Amino acid sequence: MIRKALILAPLLPLAVGLFACADREEIHADRVAKQAATEAEDDARCRDQGEPGSPAYDACRQDSATQRAQKAQIDYQKARDFDRVLGGLDDL
Repeated sequence: MIRKALILAPLLPLAVGLFACADREEIHADRVAKQAATEAEDDARCRDQGEPGSPAYDACRQDSATQRAQKAQIDYQKARDFDRVLGGLDDL
């Protein structure tokens, strides 16, 4: 029994590392899918303003990107504040 544990113990970090790589690929694929969905939603909403390339369409897309960036900044700040309350990120 102890012998099996001694054999399997060095393999555990390798197995964990392989699972972590798969998770990163899944996370990347999920981000790409969300980005594509967001682009499609923005395109559909802004086509009501005009055809792609028109000033109204471009302004709509720019406004959507600005709003999304502002929301992302607010979400990041909230997460950072929450981490500080818990004692993390003290050095930032």
